[in-house]
Amino acid sequence: MTSEDQKRKGSNWKNITLATTTMAVLLLLVVIIQVATQAPPAPVARGSDIGNTIASTTDWQGLAWGETRKLAESSNGTLYIGYRSQERGGQGYKAFVDFSNDHGVTWAHLGGGPIFPSTQIQRVPALAMGSNDVLQVVWYGELGASAGGVDRQIWYSRWTGNAWLTPKIIPEHIDGFQQATDPTHWQEHPDIIVDRFDPIRLYVVWEGTDLSNLALGNCGSTNCDTPMFTMSTDMGDTWSSGPGLATGTYYKLAQPNAESHSRPGIVEDSNMALHVTWYRNDPGLGARSLIRYVVSTDGGATWSSETAPIPTTYGSDQRFPSMSADSQGRVHLVWKEKNLLLSQNQTLYSVLSGGSWSQPVVIHPDQEDQLTPMVQVDDQGSVYVGWHTGGPFDWQGDPPSVFDGSQIWLAKLNGTVWLGRQVTNFATNRFVNFPVSSMKPSTVQMIWVEGNSPKPYRIKYASFSF
Repeated sequence: MTSEDQKRKGSNWKNITLATTTMAVLLLLVVIIQVATQAPPAPVARGSDIGNTIASTTDWQGLAWGETRKLAESSNGTLYIGYRSQERGGQGYKAFVDFSNDHGVTWAHLGGGPIFPSTQIQRVPALAMGSNDVLQVVWYGELGASAGGVDRQIWYSRWTGNAWLTPKIIPEHIDGFQQATDPTHWQEHPDIIVDRFDPIRLYVVWEGTDLSNLALGNCGSTNCDTPMFTMSTDMGDTWSSGPGLATGTYYKLAQPNAESHSRPGIVEDSNMALHVTWYRNDPGLGARSLIRYVVSTDGGATWSSETAPIPTTYGSDQRFPSMSADSQGRVHLVWKEKNLLLSQNQTLYSVLSGGSWSQPVVIHPDQEDQLTPMVQVDDQGSVYVGWHTGGPFDWQGDPPSVFDGSQIWLAKLNGTVWLGRQVTNFATNRFVNFPVSSMKPSTVQMIWVEGNSPKPYRIKYASFSF
């Protein structure tokens, strides 16, 4: 064999070896990719299952979101919860209220079905109840299953003792979204409260769009909405933006600025002042948001200018504020904020006392992603905060099983120290919600959504000492 043949043979062996190695590497990469892209198995339910099942829902966000209350209790102990689900044999999502007369053990639809049986698509019901025990409800609805999401308006009803009051749009139909560049501008995410001292006075806030918003231009699919306010002084029969003003009017709590103003919530303190918070995309912050705030000290007749009272001392992107007011004139506020370094949301707290907000604090620092917090107080002024772990905080349709395993956590303010613990440990649990009024001392009443993806899910209720 010549030296040339030997070189050729050596070269062939090198090529064969290189090809074999390349093939092995490629096969290994295929295996790695297959393993990496396979969704992990749904987590096994562990620990004791707590609470009683209220209803089944096909919507994993059937209790979303945390700025509005969906649990109420009358003076005789009847429990009510509001949620959204699909009517059996019906079209699209509907708003339901279920009730229990046995401390949450068994439940039935109030009125025998959804609040408004129709082809209307109904979402995000919010409940309120005053000292007269009359149950008040608002939600946003689309005029029909074929509307395609282009005509969302704020709807109202109340339970009259044996039937639902004929639902109606409040204040009146607000036009404007049809003139937008895209059809995604509407009225949505309402919150309602009953006046502490006068049960025939009702207050409603929501985020919405009208022609004055659209006149600014630059209306993308998430811009050009503002927080709006309307009130009723006759227990919901008529609505306006203030005493003595024309029926059907509403008031903008912030001036339109071609930015998104989302998820307003309203409370009344023990000094009769009304407080509203929401989160807003600010120019220069990109997709990040800040908590915004206004106050009225004359029953909603006039409002302060909006401010951003909470500094971002922890991170950025403040969202989903929730408020409660105690009997000492204080307003408690929680929200989720993203860490600057870690892509992780934590629950932050501040209290309005004596006219100023306290320095924000992280309630329970941990390695979890904390989402959709809610706050409530008990009759002795103790403060309770709930949230759920894991993600996502938003998803179109059912989230994939990779997001299963979320759990409900609670924290109680003990003097200046927060005591926190996980209160669910069974399947997947999200969207904790507390009563519209203060709870009994050291007693937590809560509802939440339980179940791994895919649907259906269970809506549950529990009451326990904490």
